[in-house]
This record gives sequence, structure tokens and C-alpha cells, in this order.
Amino acid sequence: MVLELKNKLFEVFSIIRVKDEGQIDLIVEVFLSLGVKLQDITILTKNNFVRISVYFKNEKKALVFKKKIKDLKLKGVVFRLRYLKIENWKEKWAKSFSAFQLTENIDVVPTWRKRSYKKTKRVPIYLSSINAFGTGLHETTSFMAQLIERYAGKFSNFLDIGTGTGILSLVALHSGAKDVTAIDFDSDCVRSAKENFYVNNKNAYIEKFDIAKFQAKKKFDFVAANLITHDLIRVRKKLVSLVSPGGFLAISGISLENLPQIKSVFKNLPLRCLKIKTGKQWVALIYKKV
Repeated sequence: MVLELKNKLFEVFSIIRVKDEGQIDLIVEVFLSLGVKLQDITILTKNNFVRISVYFKNEKKALVFKKKIKDLKLKGVVFRLRYLKIENWKEKWAKSFSAFQLTENIDVVPTWRKRSYKKTKRVPIYLSSINAFGTGLHETTSFMAQLIERYAGKFSNFLDIGTGTGILSLVALHSGAKDVTAIDFDSDCVRSAKENFYVNNKNAYIEKFDIAKFQAKKKFDFVAANLITHDLIRVRKKLVSLVSPGGFLAISGISLENLPQIKSVFKNLPLRCLKIKTGKQWVALIYKKV
């Protein structure tokens, strides 16, 4: 019998030793292959272990997800399911999430840390919602934010595909964008982004859309797509079609091992690669449309 527990979250997770980097990458790739968005994967390190988690509000979805993983018959990796009270989870998340520097000119500040936040020369972006996990702590999000800021003042309108918390759209507004459109196929992410725009006193067009079905009435000076490699390849022509001539396309959600594939596929498009940012596990690229 499936329990309907409105005040609980359902966590599917695996705990790996820090030194087992290959297994960590494997688990992330498994989550992505099963349709989890990159910003919805939580990775926490404590002592010599890494906890990689995905959260569900519905137990049935969590059980189905766990069964899909079990059917893959992965060796040497154990996945568990546990129940969490939302109130306790919120408190735990709030305690673990502190203000930090996202880019050269921007700090990210949880709204519950606003009173204790010591102002710096950087501009704060406040995040209040925990329904989406695009906080900027993940390499892909921070890389994209840095690429957007790198070309500050060189774009007027901005399209954020897979917006999550809306953080990249907020970075774009602080980097000179006057007109921002943000889309996501997940309703929770759309609500989260709208809430975060409200607490930052910013405006944008934010709606639920699948990029494959999104019909824009205009082209954009800057398009940002933080998606998984498979989706980037699948909608690559659509992405390019949304960019104005001379405009920018930034992409991420790409693991290091998938970089050669991305470079090979995107080299046949009317794009010139301007910059590749690589980290320990992830990559972001920015192109100019020619």
C-alpha cells in the first residue's frame, strides 16, 4: 500500500566514499538518465563520505524511481529510501545553506540568513524557496553564472531554459539584461523561480514550458540552457534558432566525459566557441552565433 503523507518527503540516496569518484559520477549519471534534473540532485560531503540524494513529495514516485535503479543491477552501489518530515528537512537544509560568493560581483544569500548577512561589495541575490535546488553551489550553475557575468552589458534580452530557482535569470538582470524569459517543464521550479523573483523585487516572464514545445515570438541576445547532455543534443537546433545573430548561447549540465561528444555535435552548427569552463566533474561552454 502506498502511503500519502502530505507532511513528508521521500529521499532516494546512496552513500559513497569520497575517494570513489568514479562511483559518484556513475550515480549522478544514473539519476540524470532517469529524468532527474541536475539542479535536483543534492550532493553533501561529510568526513570521508558523500551522500547523493533525490527528493520526492510522493511516495509512489519515489518507489518507482528506486525500482528503476534496482532494475539497472548496478554492482557495488546501494540505494536506500527514507522518509523525512518536511519541517525537519527544511530546518536541516536551512542550517546547511549559508551565504556564499557566486561570481566576482554577486553573492547568494538564503532569505533566512538575510539579517545575519554581512554586506560586501558584491550584489546579493536572495533565495527563499527550497522547492528547486539550483542554489549556485553546483559547478554547472556557478559556471553558467560566471559566463553570463563575463558578457555583462553585451545583451539586452535573455532566455533561461530549465530555470530551476531562477538564479541564472537573476544573474542576467544584474548583468544588464532588460527583458528576461525563464521556462521550466517542472511546476515546482516555476513556482520557486517566481517566489525568488518576488523576494528580489525583480520582474521576468516565467512560465511552464518544455523547450521542445516552446514557441518564441522573438530571438534572444543570450540563451542559457543548463540541461543534461542528451537533452542538449536533442534540442540543439532549437537552441540555436532562439539566438539572435551575434548573440550568445551558454550550455551546461555536461559531465567531463561527455565534453568530446558535445564539441563534436555542436561544431556543425552556426556557432563559434568562445570559452570552455571545466571543473572537477562538469563543463560549461559559451558560443557566439555566426
